[in-house]
Order: sequence, then C-alpha cells, then structure tokens
Amino acid sequence: MATSGSRGSLLLQAAQLIPFVSFFFTLLLFAAPTVSAAPIRVPDLRECELAVDASVTGPPMTLTLNCCLPIPPQSPINFSFSQYNSEPRVRQAAHKVSEDYIAKYTRAYELMKALPDDDPRSFYTQADIHCAFCNFAYMQAGNSSVALQVHFSWLFLPWHRWYLYWHERILQSLLGDPTFSLVFWNWDDQRDGGNVMPDMFVRNGTALYDENRNQNNLPPAVVRLRPNSTGNDTAIVNQNLNDMYLDVVTAITAELFMGGAYRTGTDLTNSTVLDAPLGGLLENGVHNGVHVWTGDPNLPLIQDMGTFTTAARDPIFFAHHSNVDRLWDKWKYDMPDGPRTDHNDSDFLDAEFYFYDETATLVKVTVRDSLDNSKLGVSYPTMDTDELWINYNPPVMSNGSAVNAARAAGIATMGAAPQNGTIFLGSSFSAIVETPSSPQPDTSKATVLVIQGLELTRNSFVSMSGFINLPFATALTDTSSAEYLGTFNFIPTTNINFRHLTANFKFDIADNMQRIGIENETEVLITLVITGVEPVSIQGLLIEYE
Repeated sequence: MATSGSRGSLLLQAAQLIPFVSFFFTLLLFAAPTVSAAPIRVPDLRECELAVDASVTGPPMTLTLNCCLPIPPQSPINFSFSQYNSEPRVRQAAHKVSEDYIAKYTRAYELMKALPDDDPRSFYTQADIHCAFCNFAYMQAGNSSVALQVHFSWLFLPWHRWYLYWHERILQSLLGDPTFSLVFWNWDDQRDGGNVMPDMFVRNGTALYDENRNQNNLPPAVVRLRPNSTGNDTAIVNQNLNDMYLDVVTAITAELFMGGAYRTGTDLTNSTVLDAPLGGLLENGVHNGVHVWTGDPNLPLIQDMGTFTTAARDPIFFAHHSNVDRLWDKWKYDMPDGPRTDHNDSDFLDAEFYFYDETATLVKVTVRDSLDNSKLGVSYPTMDTDELWINYNPPVMSNGSAVNAARAAGIATMGAAPQNGTIFLGSSFSAIVETPSSPQPDTSKATVLVIQGLELTRNSFVSMSGFINLPFATALTDTSSAEYLGTFNFIPTTNINFRHLTANFKFDIADNMQRIGIENETEVLITLVITGVEPVSIQGLLIEYE
C-alpha cells in the first residue's frame, strides 16, 4: 500500500515509501462504507496504491508514481452552501484579461507552489488529486476489487467542476481576495485569438509556465481540436468549428454530451459490449484533443497535459477545464433547440467525491450540488465567437446515397453485435448499416450510430473519426463537411492496468443525414478512419433512436 506525505518527484524509478501516519479517531469516517446503493461513494484514503507504469513514447521504461493524497488530522465534513458561501465571480477568457490581472494570477500560483508538498493546498497535492482519481490510486467504496475512475462517464463534468471550485477557493485564500477567479482558455474561439495558447501561460520563468509542452504548438500555432487535422490555418479553423458543432450542438442528450452511467461495481478495465460505459462527446472529442495537442510528444508520458498522471502539473490545465466547464453551461442553457437537461438518475445525483478546502479540510461533496454553477458563485461571460460554431453550416461533399456504389465496390453490410465476431478496422473501414425500420417515436431525441465493443490498447495516441456517405474517407479527408460525424481521441495511459479499453461509442447522425438528404434511406454507408499504430477492433454497428 502506498502512503502519503512529503514527496519529491512524481516520477520515481523506485517508490520511496513514506511512513504511514494513522489517525485512529477518523477510522470510521475514512473506512469504505458497506452499502448496497449504486452511486459512487468516497473511497478510503488510507487504502492507496502506487501506480507502476510504462512509457508511451521513446525508449521502454518502467515508472512508479505516488499519487496518494495526504490525510488531514481533522475529520472530513460534508459540503453545504451555507458554510461555503461564495462571492459571485465571472471567469474571464485568458486572452482578454489585463496585465494587472495576469500579475495577480501569477502571484496566486507562486503562493500555491511555495507551500510544502504535503500541504493539501499545495500545487503539488492539487496536481496529485487528478492523478489519484484518474489513475486508479483508489478502489471503489463498496466494491474494493474495482478501481475508481472519474473519466469516461457521467462523472467527468461534475468531478472536474468541483475540482476547479476548490482549487479556485484555495487560490482566493492564499491571495486574501475572495473575488479572484480562474480564467478559461477560450480554444473554441476561432476568430478573436482564443485558439492559441494564452500568452499569460507561455511566459518563461513564471509560475504559470510549464516547460513540458509541445514546443511546435506555442503561439502563434492554431489549436487543433482534432490533433491530427491537416491543412492551413483556414482549414484548421473550419475543422475546429465543425468539431465544436458536433461535440456540443448536435449532442442533444445528456448521455451523448456528458457520458453514460458509472455506478459502484462498474469496471472500466473489464467491460463487455453489454455494459461498456460511454464517454461523452465533449470529453472524448475536443477536450481530449486539447490535452494531446498541448503535451510534449517527445517525453515518455507525453507530459504534462498529454496523460492523466501529470496533466494537472501544468497550470494551463485549470484554464483548459474552465472552458470545458463553461461549455457545459453553454450546452445546458444556450443551444438553438432550447434548454437541455443533465442526467436525473439518482446514482448520478448522489455520487460523492472528496476535495480539500482552503483550510486543508477534507470535504465530501455530491454531484447534485454541482449542477448549478450560480449556486457556486461561478459564471462566464457571453462570448460572441460562440455563434460561429453554434451556427456552423458544414458543406455537403457527396451527391445522393453512396450505398449502391459502396455495395458495387464490395463493401458489405454490418449488423449489431454479436453476429459479426471481432472486426479489425485497419486504417479505414467501411460498412453498410441498416437504419431503424420503424418511424422515430415522439419520445426520442436522437438518431444514434452505436459503435459496439470498440477495443484497443492505449499504448500511444489513437483517434477514430467517423464519416457517413463517404466510402473512401481517409485520415486526409476534410473534416469540415456534413459527412464528418466527429472524432474520439484516445489519450494514451501510463497505467498498465488500464491500457486495454473496451467501450461503446456513439455519434448522433440525424443532423448529418438531413443535411446530406439521406434521412429517409433504409441503409447508410459508415466509414471509420483510424489514426495511430495501435490495432483497433469493433464488434458491431447499430443505428437506433434514443
């Protein structure tokens, strides 16, 4: 069992175990509860494992990481809005803030980085929080054989919102300024300068700088929300706009946008086609894209931003996730089809997490208390450039249904699992897929392509892009068109116990079919394009109403 305490580097060739300090009077509070309820509960922080990992690039090497969190001497408390009343604050776009605010922001991180490593408020421990709950340092409460993970499911957005909230409160406390707020990296802005790394984070020698970034992607390089996009800046901008449109605007259900169910007992390392969790389009699309684009591909973990274990070591991480958080609000309140709703499942609402407050006290929070940012005192300004991707009008490349031409070229029909066995995709795979035979019921909102049982080993970065009605799409095919369905970006993981992934993935294809004029066809042509060297397989393709 790994222990917490003052540590040196997070990357250790050999684990340096710090003597474990036991707080007997908190035993019952920290012990994993015996419960039959399905919501994710807070883990036992005394039961922490070292992560033994391997490099994802460069020479093979084994690394040991200690992400275990310090256990404060005082007992944990439950969050309440009355106790944690927050000053209303507006998080501003990083590329628009003043020099005075940049100086204040830099000072806040100087103070956080000056704290001892074993202080729960320190930048070191704050980075460890992400590593711990994203790299399987803890097991699930109520099912100690299953690792806890806050990505790839409906937990992703609320967990990261809470993470920002407490990180921001600590910075406020260190500055003595309750009005201080995080900034957001406005990478979806494709007109007014938000789509490059913000200047405030690339000033060498400051507390906001991180040397472990892709040096080819420093300003004025335009961010690629699909990291392997090609073309000049104009082409990249149009592709970025379409990725935003698909990952936010057309992701009309909570499952598509936020991700699917993750309950006590859900094992992300051992899923089947029937129970494979679904990560949301925002997370697996543009969010993952920015992480990979920012991290240094020459380092063994593509650190810092390119992997879970080290991502939060880069201060730009918190600006990146502030934009993710802003887009969650945008999705809920400002879409053309009107307000949208989060999951309302009690297992979602009652899920629990631990975070440290500004006094280094451990606080237990729930998902339900995170769903209204205004209650947390957080808001975001209206950004005019949002309208560019909200109203993006992707051009149509094809002419009529491609099914007959595809069949003549020898492309076969593919059905739902398990009738197909295992199909390896190669660099490009096309199949004809039947559309639902019955009319869309009034209760459904989306026409969804389900990619069933996708499996890969995440040794290196892999992306899977979907196209409809384009039988010969490749990695070089323009992704700014109506035929493009979106991209899932698979971040490589250093955790040897989580490299193998089995999951179901979904695209809402109704908007694409309507724009192309094939919404009434009984069959459609689907092409999946893989970028990367890792073998990728699927077990079926299914189109259904949800």
